[in-house]
Amino acid sequence: MITFYSLIFTGSLLVLFYSSYYGFTLIKSREKRSKKEYSTNISIVVPVYNEEKTIQRKLENLNQQDYTGNVEIVVIDSGSVDTTLQLVRKAAENTPMKVIEQKERKGKASALNMAFPQCSGDIVVMTDADALWEKTTLREAINNFSDPSVGAVTGRQILLNPDQTSTTKIEKTYRNFYEVLRIGESIIDSTPIFHGEISCYRKNLLEPVSEDSMADDSELAVKTRKKGFRSIYDPDTIFYEYAPPTQESRYIQKVRRGQGLLQLFLRQWNMLFNRKYGKFGLIVYPAEFFMHVVSPAVVFMFVALLIWNAFLNVYVGYVVGIGVGLLLVSYIVKRGIFDIAATFLQSQGILLISLFYFLAGKSQNIWPQVEEIRQLWQEEPDKGVKGDEDQ
Repeated sequence: MITFYSLIFTGSLLVLFYSSYYGFTLIKSREKRSKKEYSTNISIVVPVYNEEKTIQRKLENLNQQDYTGNVEIVVIDSGSVDTTLQLVRKAAENTPMKVIEQKERKGKASALNMAFPQCSGDIVVMTDADALWEKTTLREAINNFSDPSVGAVTGRQILLNPDQTSTTKIEKTYRNFYEVLRIGESIIDSTPIFHGEISCYRKNLLEPVSEDSMADDSELAVKTRKKGFRSIYDPDTIFYEYAPPTQESRYIQKVRRGQGLLQLFLRQWNMLFNRKYGKFGLIVYPAEFFMHVVSPAVVFMFVALLIWNAFLNVYVGYVVGIGVGLLLVSYIVKRGIFDIAATFLQSQGILLISLFYFLAGKSQNIWPQVEEIRQLWQEEPDKGVKGDEDQ
């Protein structure tokens, strides 16, 4: 009987939290934000390591932006052993840019800490070599800084291969929910989750990233909010990217990212329910802390209790059987219920694994690249800023 009540409690807790928080952010996400034209000096930092398959397109993409203010490009190479550095130096012959060479690969955080002092812009923008921007992306991002309360800005991902495999379909479903949360949190106050594909910060608010950071973009966003400035997600700031097409490659990417966010939330625990940080400290940060740190353990407990009670209680067994049957039917007829359930359970499972890695002290601040993504860029050279925004 105790296990049955525990099942009801954990299930009710999860349903109540996720339905209420998602509903709240969904309502807030429909509110309109306004921004004005804004121009200042910009520095774009591109950290690279063995990016010979993507770097030329990336630099061309940056030079095609319609932003009219002054822009400098700062490329920092972290000990590439392919032709990346040669390609960058060749591009620098025709396009003004700073090229910094880091002899040894020490991780992205280390590279950023080396590059930031070399930036002369009032706004520093970070971006990855394996993501492309819409022509208007930089302008849309920078216009957010017309609001003096905004200290950091990130943008919206559009997948170039949302329906390639069952794995990319899961990522597509995940991103649909993700976007609602990020927009809603930005309207409420700020969001702690940023995209390394485009993250913009006022330079006077920047500070060195933790050398072992695995979520440098989000760490800087949270530290920006800690200094009294908002960190927001702008859906008009668009970038294009491939999702990992296999379960193995998605696992590598998500475990590293999950470990980085766990590291961040646990280190900044003193922001929990802290009135000093307004609605971010009272609502957003506690909610994200629950989703990333607490919820995976609760979900695991719920699933374990569900299985145990299914063996002990025939009625629970019937309910579980009907639920599994509905999911199978959903999968067969290609309806969304299966994708939603699979996406949620997989993301929670990955976070739980990430927590074990974190507690074991297995840092992934120097991570393996997802080679399948680089291969997709090489195989589809004409794909990029013509993505389908409905995806």
